[in-house]
Amino acid sequence: MRDNREWRDPVDQLLTTGLRNRWWCIGPSAMFQDKPVALTRLGERLVGWRDRDGALKLVADQCPHRGIALSLGRVIDGNIACRYHGVQVAGDGTVAVVPALPSCNLVGQKLVRSYPVIEHFQGVWAYFGDDKHREPCALQLPPELVSPDWSGLVVSSTWGCNYQYVLDNLVDPMHTTYLHEESYSMGIDQRTDLVDVKATPTGLLITRRNDPSNIEAMEFIDTGAFFVRVGISLPPSLGPGGALRVITTVVPIDEQICQITFWRLRKISGWQADLFRFMYNTVYDRFTWEVLEQDREALDHMPPWPSAENLYQHDTGVARLRRYLRTEAEAQCGIRSVAE
Repeated sequence: MRDNREWRDPVDQLLTTGLRNRWWCIGPSAMFQDKPVALTRLGERLVGWRDRDGALKLVADQCPHRGIALSLGRVIDGNIACRYHGVQVAGDGTVAVVPALPSCNLVGQKLVRSYPVIEHFQGVWAYFGDDKHREPCALQLPPELVSPDWSGLVVSSTWGCNYQYVLDNLVDPMHTTYLHEESYSMGIDQRTDLVDVKATPTGLLITRRNDPSNIEAMEFIDTGAFFVRVGISLPPSLGPGGALRVITTVVPIDEQICQITFWRLRKISGWQADLFRFMYNTVYDRFTWEVLEQDREALDHMPPWPSAENLYQHDTGVARLRRYLRTEAEAQCGIRSVAE
């Protein structure tokens, strides 16, 4: 098996570190407060902070003066000030102040790469474009994250695997019967079935053919960012609102680590939404984390991407999703257009 660090194929490398020209959910809004926060996403070192108005700023974590990490500094007047010589960088990557030499020719120059960000429903999306696509594409969020008819909670966690393993897991409806057989409801699913995949205008819909089971459907969505929508049946004892809708995103940190962020939602409002969130926090949350830990433990023990595999019919969704992502990567590498 090849070591990822030795890869030379540009398509494989792009797939492994994350496609560009997309919005990626880099984590929950709560991770960014007044102090600079260092993070790595898509293999790129970044620093985020909030200005005087609370607006989130995200730039490359490297001072344009001598290259030290800006995240070691502090926020002054909405800018991030380098700890080494005090050089201040604005949120758009422009050098705002050189306190040791006010007339310095660096002032006013955009010398640090900045990243467009969108905050919504306690999540943060950042746009990662290549050199030909620095201006962001449109970002269309799933209806569950923008409609007032839906209510829910956001959760985020770091997993020790390549992000593609997480995407594979999210379009594999048969693994739940076995990996989660001792969970609160997934163990009741039939253990034998077939998997069907249907193309949609924005991606792929993956279902079990004969037994819809606890998992209603798994849907991969590409609307300027990658999402996976999963419908999960819940017993009435877990409060009003019917089925649970989970909207999941995953972003590569580097080739072997990723950040998964997801929203657990029900189509519910008013006092019923308050009751749902209360019951979720006091009852259902523990079961959710038990299931997620089963997924995390399994994927954390996968070999470095890609694994040596022998796929069969249940992996139809996995194969179709991988083909979709490879086509996108080939287009970005100039090998062929997506239409081809």
